[in-house]
Amino acid sequence: MFQGFNESTIMFYEAIHKENCKRVYQENEQLYLEGVKIPLHELYFELYHYFSGVDRDLLSNKRRCISSAYNDARFCCGTPIKEYFYIRFKLSKVNKKNALGFFFDASLDGYKYGLHIYHPDAGGMDKIRDYILDNKRYAKSVIEDFNKAGILEIRGDKYKTAHFPNEDIVLQELLERKRISFIREENLSAVFYKREILDCIVSAFDSVNEVYFMLKEAL
Repeated sequence: MFQGFNESTIMFYEAIHKENCKRVYQENEQLYLEGVKIPLHELYFELYHYFSGVDRDLLSNKRRCISSAYNDARFCCGTPIKEYFYIRFKLSKVNKKNALGFFFDASLDGYKYGLHIYHPDAGGMDKIRDYILDNKRYAKSVIEDFNKAGILEIRGDKYKTAHFPNEDIVLQELLERKRISFIREENLSAVFYKREILDCIVSAFDSVNEVYFMLKEAL
């Protein structure tokens, strides 16, 4: 059962941040096991159970959902070990474009969680905008319910010049963005070390579930 992260989590990443190399990883592999791998796997199983009751299309094996310790050697630029970790439950896409998914990320800088569109392109955003404009009443209701919950923040660069100035201000929150994410960011407070963090994550995911299904249908 997931009980939060622990001091080994911090100690491992402090060691890697000081000197990012395979030798330091090997010297601190027990810290990685206790502070990252075990609690991350426990969190995965908790969230797997959660998403089995939300949308089984999101379910996938651990290997696809949980970050590994190592960066991709082709792009690591001298930092072979990841200085962060994550869990992602994403919809599978053949071309990987506009893949909708829930996530939890953490590092020494803090942690964040929410709903994200991975590898978005202009075509995907056009589909979302077209769907919203074709289903204005439903879309407005979904966005208003999300705003009422007040847990996650809508993010994504907006156009410098308004493209939809005559549309409802609620709908503009999505229509006027080049990209869209729904995120909450936190510092490494006491909650990070308790099971309570799971309750926070689940509450946030609950608050954006209607948005998720709307975007899934649009894409």
